Amino acid sequence: MRRFERLRPSRLLACVLFTLVAVPAAVRADDIAAFYTGRTITFVSGSSPGASYDVHSRLVARHLGGFISGKPTIVVQNMPGAGSKAAANHLYAAAARDGSVIGMFGRGVYLDAVFGIEGTRFDPLKFGWIGSHGRETSALVAGIDTPFKTFADVQKSEMLAGTPPPGSDVHSFGMMLNAHTGTKLKLISGYPGLAAVALAIDRGEVQGVPGPSIASLMALRPQWLTEPGKARFLVQLGTSPHATLLQGVPMVHQFARSDTDRKALDLMLARLEIAYPLTVPPEVPPARLAALRTAFAGMVKSEEFLTDARKLHAEISPSSGERVRELIALAYAAPKDVIARAKSAFEQ
Repeated sequence: MRRFERLRPSRLLACVLFTLVAVPAAVRADDIAAFYTGRTITFVSGSSPGASYDVHSRLVARHLGGFISGKPTIVVQNMPGAGSKAAANHLYAAAARDGSVIGMFGRGVYLDAVFGIEGTRFDPLKFGWIGSHGRETSALVAGIDTPFKTFADVQKSEMLAGTPPPGSDVHSFGMMLNAHTGTKLKLISGYPGLAAVALAIDRGEVQGVPGPSIASLMALRPQWLTEPGKARFLVQLGTSPHATLLQGVPMVHQFARSDTDRKALDLMLARLEIAYPLTVPPEVPPARLAALRTAFAGMVKSEEFLTDARKLHAEISPSSGERVRELIALAYAAPKDVIARAKSAFEQ
């Protein structure tokens, strides 16, 4: 009792505050471990098996569980459809909201909500964004045996451009280029994926492709990027030039037809900064979302993850969940005329 009485008031207050802060933190950590131990997390991937988002979903699924307290198993469930909007709608309206379901869907799907596209049944600002492990640069590519040598050539003459179905980035970027830079791309969208489009270019069935990511091309056609005379890169699409490749290839913004078109390009291309957004449904308990964000931050720095990513030619440049949400909020905050101009590309 005497020792207690000799404590100075300031020291006594410090002890009380430490107890109030430290004990709940320890309890929260124990709660996370108790919830995830022995549990299987369902990872909803908004693409078909073997497609880009599926490959990246499985990359994350192989590593993330080891960084979550309790070390849960993670199992990927493919849910393609409507350009991966089916997966977004499911996560928002039907998936469990307890941290046992996570998902990755198309990087640009949030724009369907911004534009008010029919069939969009989610509010992207209400998702619990965990983060994105990469950002990307895309490009307009022409086959080497075609008359298209510069971007101006595509503004003057029609190019047969192969794309995956509507809703994919490549198809959307083709419509964007036509609307905002005056290209004459005739979009042939009957191909199931980018691999089929690349094969069609090799066979001369189509003349180019509007907007494959550099990472995808490194996986499918690395020779196009590394060997002279295999393909022509006419313009870069992105928020900044590619760090190591496409030297001397112009950025698309310089070809915008007006200042509003330039801002519409910014709105459309911001998605490339958050190339592979990982999320949980709305209303997941904050402590569990925080634990998943912490696990993600640890995963993207781990040598095991980085080594695995290099095998897939994945370029790792992480963004936090807070940054993902910030970019989506910026899209909503864009001037109405810019949103209307960007949306008009898909109404032609």
